[in-house]
Amino acid sequence: MPESIFLENPESTNQIPNYPIECYHSVNPVKDSTSLMHWHFCCEMVFVYKGRELVNIGGKTLVLNPGDIIYIYPQQVHEFVNGADCSEIALLKFDTSLLLSQKVFDIEQEYWSPFLTESGYRCLTFNHALSDVQPYLDLLLSETETRSHGFQIRMRHAICMLMSVLCDTLMPFPSIVPGNMISKKETKQFNMLLQYIATHFYEDSLIDTALEFCHLSYSNFAVKFKRLYGKTFTDYVNHVRISYAQHMLTNTNEPMAIISEACGYHDPCYFSRIFRKLTGTTPLSYRQAHTNK
Repeated sequence: MPESIFLENPESTNQIPNYPIECYHSVNPVKDSTSLMHWHFCCEMVFVYKGRELVNIGGKTLVLNPGDIIYIYPQQVHEFVNGADCSEIALLKFDTSLLLSQKVFDIEQEYWSPFLTESGYRCLTFNHALSDVQPYLDLLLSETETRSHGFQIRMRHAICMLMSVLCDTLMPFPSIVPGNMISKKETKQFNMLLQYIATHFYEDSLIDTALEFCHLSYSNFAVKFKRLYGKTFTDYVNHVRISYAQHMLTNTNEPMAIISEACGYHDPCYFSRIFRKLTGTTPLSYRQAHTNK
């Protein structure tokens, strides 16, 4: 079984031990580099200082310009693709339970609802909002570095203030189309399926496993999967497999036949065809372009 490269790394050097917050500044000088499709148990926010960020979510590509902010829901599959120029960003990940008191009050649940439940949205974007939340983001970055006594309390307060500024821009909260709703039970089943695929993407007959996980007919499963992730199940599995192939091509010297088999493709020619369809290049050309860089 290959080690999953699609789930978040619990040993990240930016993550605060025993506290569900991660915040850091990043300058990415690499042009046109794509992250692997991935997801997190926590929410993720990206704040764009300079350059441009492209984010693929639900089969759609969103363009983030300087000053823009994106909020990605927990367990929402996404990937980042750099724009034409270098990007300078800040990233914030945190457990959404931090927004609620130990004893949850109805007013809190209602106020934070846009960030707690996807409710049919692919993600939330805030254009030209960085300056509005800059003081709280600066505090989060500073506290992450210094980690002086009580910094966790100050960080939680800063997150609540930052999110409150953004939440006010969403009021009144847009109405939700009932047809976009998926039950919590079904969402949990789909999340379990994603975890399974992350480490078993090479297996045959994954669709049969998926139907067992979700207890749905094929037609019902197909509609709900596409609604959640913006891709068909087959396209999603291919994307995960090809992402792993990119990882192997860049980090190993294994021949194409071995990589093809490791990714779940028994026919190397079919593997090469799918790889080219998704990346625009052949596996060999990809390896040559990304080795020793």
